[in-house]
Amino acid sequence: MPRTDGADRGRTTRFGDRAKRRLFVALGLVCLAFGVVGVIVPGLPGTIFLLAASYLFVRSSPRLDRWLREHPRLGPYLRLAQRGAMTRRAKVASLLAMWTGIFVSLQYTGAGTPAGRLTLIGLGLIGTGVILFRIRTSPAVER
Repeated sequence: MPRTDGADRGRTTRFGDRAKRRLFVALGLVCLAFGVVGVIVPGLPGTIFLLAASYLFVRSSPRLDRWLREHPRLGPYLRLAQRGAMTRRAKVASLLAMWTGIFVSLQYTGAGTPAGRLTLIGLGLIGTGVILFRIRTSPAVER
């Protein structure tokens, strides 16, 4: 049974728990770094890494999670993701990146057979439908 004391506010003092928290903080910081790069560089995913960082911080450091959620630049991306919404700009960027990838694949690989080409285009149409009709559009990132 893990020990707890009043000053620790119920947190366990076992070595394994401390090591796990430290590992989660370290992984959260790596995800945060990738998320910041993704927010700055167009075409790179940022929100998914910010969500992963938040997930890891919730389980390891409430202070870092609160800082991330209240951050003036990064917090709005988390709030949009929690609501299941994308900005119009993000939708356009996603669609452009997806269809560019599809056309490059078709051009350089030929997608193998006619059935492969149709499958690739069909999947692109499904992805387009999901982005346009299933994901809510937010006017802009609230800051």
